[in-house]
Order: sequence, then structure tokens, then C-alpha cells
Amino acid sequence: MKKKRLKLKKKVWYILVAIIFIPIFIISFFKVKNNYEYKKTYEYRFINAGYSKEEYQVLAKYFDDDYLETLLKNDKDEDLIKLVSNKHFILENLDRYQKLYNHYHNIDIDEIVLNINLNLDYDYYEVIEDTDISKNNLMLVNKYNKLPDDYEPEDLVTIGVKYCWGEGKKIRKEVYESFMKMWEAAYDDGIYLVINLAYRSYADQEAIYNRLMNQKNRKYADSIAARPGHSEHQTGLAIDIFDRNNTDFENSDANSWLQENAYKYGFIQRYTEDNVAITGFNTENYHYRYVGKEDAKKIFDQKITFDEYYHYNVK
Repeated sequence: MKKKRLKLKKKVWYILVAIIFIPIFIISFFKVKNNYEYKKTYEYRFINAGYSKEEYQVLAKYFDDDYLETLLKNDKDEDLIKLVSNKHFILENLDRYQKLYNHYHNIDIDEIVLNINLNLDYDYYEVIEDTDISKNNLMLVNKYNKLPDDYEPEDLVTIGVKYCWGEGKKIRKEVYESFMKMWEAAYDDGIYLVINLAYRSYADQEAIYNRLMNQKNRKYADSIAARPGHSEHQTGLAIDIFDRNNTDFENSDANSWLQENAYKYGFIQRYTEDNVAITGFNTENYHYRYVGKEDAKKIFDQKITFDEYYHYNVK
């Protein structure tokens, strides 16, 4: 009986040992296996190469395995990390970012990304994209974005002589309605706004540009007027506003009032002195572009150009 009991105790002991150690062995095995597998991953290899987990994740978001392998063959690329970490980074622009950065190494990364995204590394009119007219009030027209030759808004309305100099000027219906509300508010504050220029067709812009070019040359014409298809006036969304009672608009009450209040009615001052390098157009304090109240407030609050706003929020 004693021998049987001893054998039984031994069996129970073996079972208990198995119950305890087999799971430990299995867990340890998988830990070793998983650790072995993890060491083969790009995440481990990049961390081992000096990158943080977050930096690797940003790189993996944009680059394929071949590019990641290339990065691992070299020292940690701090400049590349700064580029891809920028919230406005666009992968297809990488070569241009790097080219500009290598040429002007002291330029801030944010400024490099901005310049490339806005095509400012190209000469004006060198690279032309078709304006996306489906964006409606938010379509972009500048020296890199061109309207079709035959583009004409379908909802043009004639501006009343109360609101403009001369007769027959037209503007888009929504823009006109917003301007009249703005006009009333300004008038209540003792300011008489008047529109000098509104919609202008491609043909009219072409005639003006060609006349300037014939007077001297293309460089001269470019310094004064937009090339045909590149004028915001063709959109029917832009107006040149002046003060009926003060011919010195820059120093007029109307200028100050518009800078403080135009955004409330959906208008933004398009070409300011501070933004010539971005817009490519000389200062035009009187030139206002309609984008709608919600977007105008965002542009006003952020103190950025429409060009920047379009690329970061609309395109």
C-alpha cells in the first residue's frame, strides 16, 4: 500500500510540476520567438539605429520598404525627420524640398515646405495648373493656376450705380448680395464704399495685357497686370473697392474699415504689402476677394494668404 501511495504521490508531483512549468516554458518560448521576430521588423531596426518609435512611424507612413532600407544604410537623417514631421509635408514634393534645403541650409523647414507647396521655387507662369473651378468661391487663380479661356460665371448680375463707378459692371450674385450688406454697414459708420472694378472677361484681360506688353515688353506687362486667365476678376469673385469721398484710398477711412470688417461679410484683402513674395502681385489695398464668411474669418484669424489657405485647407 505504501509503495502505491508513493507512486501516486510521485505522479501527482509530476503533474503539478508539468502544470506549473509547461505554461512557463510555452510563454517563454513565445516571448523569445516574438522578440526574435520583432528584431527583424523595421521598427526595431530604426530604433536600434537611433530613431524614436514616433519618428519611425512617420517615416513608415510615407515611404516603402526599399526607401526604408536605404535610410538604414546611412546615419540618422535628422533633416528628413523634420520634413516629414511637418503637417503640410507632401511626399511628391520631397525632392524639391531637399533641393531647396540643400541650397539654402539656413532656411526654416516650415518656410521650405510653404515655398515648395506654393510652387515658389518656380518662376511665375513657369508651371501652370488648371484652376479647379468646382471649388466655386474657393477656386484659386494666381500666377501658377489658370482659368479656362472661355470661363465665365453663370450667375453674373449687374451692379447698381449706387454701388459703383460707371455702368454695366457685373459680379456674381452671391458676391453682390454680400457686398450690399457690407456697404450698408459701412454707410452706417459714415463710409461710402464704391466698386471700381468687378468681373473682367478673359478677352478684356488679354487686351489690357497685350497693350501693356506692346508699350514695352512682357516684363513690364507682368509688373502691372496678370496674364489672361490668371486674373481673379475673371472669376466674378473679386472687386476693387474705393472710398467715394476720398481719392487717397490708402489713407482713407474706407481702407481702415475694410481691413477690420470685410471678413465679416466674406471678403479678404488679397494682395497686401507683407505677402508680395507669396502672391507675386504688388500691394493692392483695394482688391478684395470673396470666399464666404466662414473661410474669410479663418483666413483673417490665421493672418495668412488665400494661396496658403487653399493649399492647406481646400486643395
